Amino acid sequence: MKQRPEISVNLTDDQKNIIKKTWITIEENRTKIGKQTFIRVFELNPQIKKMMPEFMTADPIAELNSSRKLFGHSKTLMKCLENAVTSLDDNEGFVAYLVELGRRHQVRPLKAQYLEVIHEALMFSLKEAFQSEWTTETSESWSTLFRFMSEAMIIGLNDN
Repeated sequence: MKQRPEISVNLTDDQKNIIKKTWITIEENRTKIGKQTFIRVFELNPQIKKMMPEFMTADPIAELNSSRKLFGHSKTLMKCLENAVTSLDDNEGFVAYLVELGRRHQVRPLKAQYLEVIHEALMFSLKEAFQSEWTTETSESWSTLFRFMSEAMIIGLNDN
């Protein structure tokens, strides 16, 4: 069995507390944030929309907001974030989950750089949700968490 690199979430206790505190608002708005994130992904990089069979139709991005398919995918993203929040102190179990999530995405032409687009879109959506309450510390906390998640997923994507 191939040795997997050790990764861990490098969040301070303050950052973990910020994430847990802000998750309450995110959870209350999870459908809106999830949908907005994927719509933003497709705006930033239309190629990603084309690589997802469920979104290959010629539907304009604006019409996707009412799409059941978009709802399903955004629900999955938000569940992954929920798992991240509830697993902040269980690094090992969460890494295994993320590696497997990356492995399941091998059937799609998902590339590591697409995760960066998702990261950018998520940060945009979170900032929109929090408006003036969005601080540099909040942004850095969520950004660090998502980068950790991406790093673990990439291990799964590259696992043969």
